[in-house]
Amino acid sequence: MKKIVTHIIILSIFFINTQRTTAQRNVVWVHGLNDNANAWSYYDQIFQNELSEFTANSSLRQSYNTSDGITNAAIQVLNSVNVFGASANDPRNLGIGHSMGGLMIREVDRLTNFQNKKFGGYITVTSPNYGAPIANSLTDGSVQDAAQDACNKITDGPLSELLPLPWVIVPNLATDYLCDSFIDNDLIQDLVDAPQSVDDLKENSSAINAINNYTDNQNPDIPRISIWAEENSPVHWRLFSASQNIDEGEFVSKINQARAVYNSFYYYNFNLGIACSIGGILNTYCWAQAALNFYRASQWKKGRNWIDDSENIWNALIKTTKIEQHQVWDLVYDYYTDYNDCQSGYYYYDPTWAGDCGNWRWEYVTEYVSVNYPSDGLLPQYTQELQGIPDDNKYKVEGANHLEVLNMSNSSQGDKTYEVFHRIFTNRPTTDWFYTN
Repeated sequence: MKKIVTHIIILSIFFINTQRTTAQRNVVWVHGLNDNANAWSYYDQIFQNELSEFTANSSLRQSYNTSDGITNAAIQVLNSVNVFGASANDPRNLGIGHSMGGLMIREVDRLTNFQNKKFGGYITVTSPNYGAPIANSLTDGSVQDAAQDACNKITDGPLSELLPLPWVIVPNLATDYLCDSFIDNDLIQDLVDAPQSVDDLKENSSAINAINNYTDNQNPDIPRISIWAEENSPVHWRLFSASQNIDEGEFVSKINQARAVYNSFYYYNFNLGIACSIGGILNTYCWAQAALNFYRASQWKKGRNWIDDSENIWNALIKTTKIEQHQVWDLVYDYYTDYNDCQSGYYYYDPTWAGDCGNWRWEYVTEYVSVNYPSDGLLPQYTQELQGIPDDNKYKVEGANHLEVLNMSNSSQGDKTYEVFHRIFTNRPTTDWFYTN
């Protein structure tokens, strides 16, 4: 509450000095997959407190059934806007959508003709504008395979001991924080429980392509802004902590404790195996014990190494690495038409030297390169950012994951989402569609 009051005071001083009024602007806040009307409540309240006095805006937040695909969810959004009555088709109306909610708003734009548009412009926030790669990974079984591999490698160490282990060091180590994070986190379950939406959210799905083809060809000039987020490493543990409503610092700390346990058991068994190997000179029984200890060490090592590599595994599932075409300058050698005859003249001098049998020149060529993109822990930057809009219409929220971006009021680094909204609505040119003051 103190943060909200401070925001109000700062903006009140700013607005009093500008002495400018604008037409009414209705704002529709749309949540993402399997979320509800409360998703946007924090920033909706700030928006109303800070801007309604000057824009006379009305805000709308409703819960939508998002499990039956993008189009069905978009129709619900379209019908809900009618609550504004005569201003339901006002060209100043703004849609703000998180994740799938951004696609729902864009689908509303596609479904309505130019005389009945519900939104004059929209803002997508960490939305899979060109598809969610995790949906593809779920459909082709990659997520399930990764989850099974995680469970196997994490449980192999404890199972090899066949002894009670000090799990009190890290409560629920083998289930709550490691293995099940790849299976039972709410984000994955939301996708599993909504197969039609998963199919729509895949890269190159008919639903995604229809939305983008419409924007590109039928309504390319609609005012658009995309907000994308970049989470700090380890992105997957921070994302999973948000999905389970656990403080990310606490969650990452428990993962580090778990890693320390696996590493300790690995070195304990490995060193014991070495000691037994040496002792086998005097007692052959030690050879068998050494083999058992080395086996146990290898099992604990698998779990430790999986923890160390788990972020890369997750990044592969959400496809943060992408192969792209890039234009680069390359040095090309042009052979003369009589190259073979020319080359033979140099055979006895230097058979590897072409001499004057051709020319080197620089040429602008196309190459395929691997590009690593940042992500919000669930979606890479390349799908969060809308194409075909000015760079000034792309905003980045630092240090936020896909869920955290909805409310950063308790973030140790400050409310970066609020700062972005503030810049959008107050710092843009006065002639800009999004300028609200």
